[in-house]
Amino acid sequence: MKKRRYGWAIFLALALIITFFSVISGNFFTKKVSLQIGEIAKETVYAPFQVENEVATNRLRTLAAAGVEPVYKKDSTVQEKAIGNIEKLFEAVTAIQTSDVATTLGKTEVEVLSGRSPIGLYNEQYETLLSASTDELTYVKDACISIASDIFATGISSEESNKTVEVRSAIDNTDLSVTMKKIAQDIINDVLAPNVVEDEVATNEQKKIKSDKVDPVYVLAQEKIVEKGSKVTEEIYQLLEKVGYLDTDKTTKYKQYSGILILMLLMSYLSFKFMKTGYNLKVKDQRQLSLVLILYTLAILVTRGMVGLSFVYLPLSVPCMIIAFAVGPIAAAFVQILIIIFSTTIFKGDILFVLYFIISGIASILIVTRMEERTKTVMSGLYVGIIQCFTFLGLKLFVGSELNISVISQGLVAFIMGMISVVTVVGALPAFESLFGFTTPMQLLEMTNPNQPILKRLLLEATGTYYHSLLVANLAESAAATINANPLMARVGGYYHDIGKLTCSKYFKENQGANNPHDYMTPEESYNIILSHVTEGLKLAEEYHLPQYIKDMICQHHGTSTMQYFYIKAQQESDGEVSEKAFQYHGPKPKTKEAALVMLADVVEATIRSMQDKLGKELTIESVVRKMVKQKLDEGQLDECELYISDIDKIIDSFTKMLTGMYHQRIAYPERNEK
Repeated sequence: MKKRRYGWAIFLALALIITFFSVISGNFFTKKVSLQIGEIAKETVYAPFQVENEVATNRLRTLAAAGVEPVYKKDSTVQEKAIGNIEKLFEAVTAIQTSDVATTLGKTEVEVLSGRSPIGLYNEQYETLLSASTDELTYVKDACISIASDIFATGISSEESNKTVEVRSAIDNTDLSVTMKKIAQDIINDVLAPNVVEDEVATNEQKKIKSDKVDPVYVLAQEKIVEKGSKVTEEIYQLLEKVGYLDTDKTTKYKQYSGILILMLLMSYLSFKFMKTGYNLKVKDQRQLSLVLILYTLAILVTRGMVGLSFVYLPLSVPCMIIAFAVGPIAAAFVQILIIIFSTTIFKGDILFVLYFIISGIASILIVTRMEERTKTVMSGLYVGIIQCFTFLGLKLFVGSELNISVISQGLVAFIMGMISVVTVVGALPAFESLFGFTTPMQLLEMTNPNQPILKRLLLEATGTYYHSLLVANLAESAAATINANPLMARVGGYYHDIGKLTCSKYFKENQGANNPHDYMTPEESYNIILSHVTEGLKLAEEYHLPQYIKDMICQHHGTSTMQYFYIKAQQESDGEVSEKAFQYHGPKPKTKEAALVMLADVVEATIRSMQDKLGKELTIESVVRKMVKQKLDEGQLDECELYISDIDKIIDSFTKMLTGMYHQRIAYPERNEK
C-alpha cells in the first residue's frame, strides 16, 4: 500500500536530479578550462601514468558487437495460433450445422460463419464447408493441420514467408476434391506466418561476449596524448581530463551548486504546500501527481537539449496544456512558473525569455481549457500561434529592436511552434488519458456520439435498453449539474452502464413483449442471467476499448444491491431460509458522484416506468423518487462516494422535475359521437 501511495516520490527524486544536472550543465555554469574540444593544443602533453582510452575501447567493442551474426529461434506460439484458428473455423462450421443459431440471430448461416471464422474465405467457400459431411470436414481439417504443421516444422522466415508452392504440392497429394483442395489451400495460406524470429536475448548475449573479449586500450605512462599544434578531439579531451591537465579548481562552482540545490529544495517544499492548501489546488490522486512530475521533467530535459537555439523553439507550453486538461488550469499555471524559473537558469535567459513564456504559457492554458472538441484543434493552434508571434514581436519592439528579416522570421517560428504545440497536445492526450486515467471534455463528447459502434448495437439489438439508457443519462446529467459533479461524465455513464444487456436483452423487461422468460426459470437462474449483464458489460467494454471510467460505471451502477424480485420469489418457493447475499450484485459500490447518480437514475427511472399506471394524487413521482433514493441510502450503497446529505435533496428535486416532464398525466379526450 505504501509503495502504491508514495510511488510518485520516485518521479519527484528524478525531477530534482534532472533539474539539478540540467541547470549546472546549462549556459549559466560556463566551463572554465584551459583547453576546449576543437581548439589547438598550445603544448605537447604526455600521460603521467597509464590511463584507459575509453573512447577507443568503446569504438573497438562497438565494432566487435556489430560483427556478430543474429541468432534465430522458432516461435511456437505462431504455430499454436495457426492450428487454433483452423480448429475454431471447423468448430464454428459444426456448431452452425447442428444448431439453429442462424435462425435465432436472423442471419444466414454464411453470415454467421463469416462473423465467427478467424480465417477469411469467400462466401462460396463457407457455403461448401457448411454443406459438407462430418467425415469430409474432419478429413479437410486434419489435412490442413498436418500440412501446416509440416511447413511450420521446417521453419518460415520473414524473407521466405510465401509458401504457396509447397502448400499446393502437399495438397495435391491428398484425396480431397478439387473444390476442397482450393479451400484447404486458402485456409493454410491464411494461417501461415513467419515463425523463425531473431532471438534478441541470445544475439545480445553473443554481442556482449564478443564485446567483453576486447581488451581495453591504454595510453601508457609517458606516451604522448596530444602534440603541440594539434586539434583537440573529444577523445583527447577526455584523456586530458583524466590525467588532470584541465583546470580542476571548482570551488566557486561547488558554492553555486550548493546554492541551486538549496533553492530547488525550498521551491519543492513551497510547491507542495501550495498544492495542498493554496487556492483550492488539489492533486486528486497519485497518478495525477506522477503525471505532473513526469511532464515537468520532460520539459526540463527538452530545455537542456535545446541549449544554444533561440528560445522561440522551446515548446514549454506543451506540458502545461496537458496538465490543464488532466488536473486543472491553476495547477498548469503553477507548473508553468516552475518550468520558466529553471528553464531561464538553464538557458541563462533574460527578461524577454521570462515574459515571453509567462504570456504565451498562460494564454495557451486558457485557450485549450475551452477546447471541448478535437475538431477545434486547428483554430486553437492558430490562436496560440498568433499570440506567441505577437508576444515575441511586441517584446522585441519593447527593448528597441528593429523589425528586420531575422526578427520577423523568429516571429514566424513562434507562430509555427504554437500551432505544433497544440497539435502535439491533442495528439498525445489519448495516450496520457490511457496511461494516467484522467478524462477530458473532448473524450467525453466523443463517447456521447450515437455513432459509437457499441451504442449503435444497443439501439439495434436492445432498443428498449437503449432508450432506457438515454433517460438514465438525462436524469444523471441534470442532477450532476445541481451538485457540482461532472454532467458530461454522468451522461456518458448513463449511456453505457447497461451495454452488458446486449448479450441477454430478452431477459430484461424493457426489451420483452408479452412473453417473460423468467416465468419459466428458477429464481437462481434468473439471478445469474441478470447478474451477467454487469460482467458481460465489462467484457464488451474491453472489446470496444472503452475508457476506465465507463468500466467503473458498469460495475458500480448496481453496487451490492439485492435483486429484490428474485430474492422474494426464492423465499416464496423455498421451504427453508434463503440467503439474501446469494441474490446480491457483486459491486463495488459507487466510488464517485457520477457513478452514484447513474445508480440512482437507473433505479428511479425503472421504478417510475413500471409504476406509471399507478401514479396519481396518492402516489406521486416525488414520493417514489424519495423512497428509492432513501432505500439506496439506507442500504449503504452511497457510503463510498463523495455525496453529501445536502446533495440528496437536490438530486431528488432534479429527478422529480425530469420524470414529471417524462411521465406527466395526459388529458382523456371524450370520444366523438358519429351520426
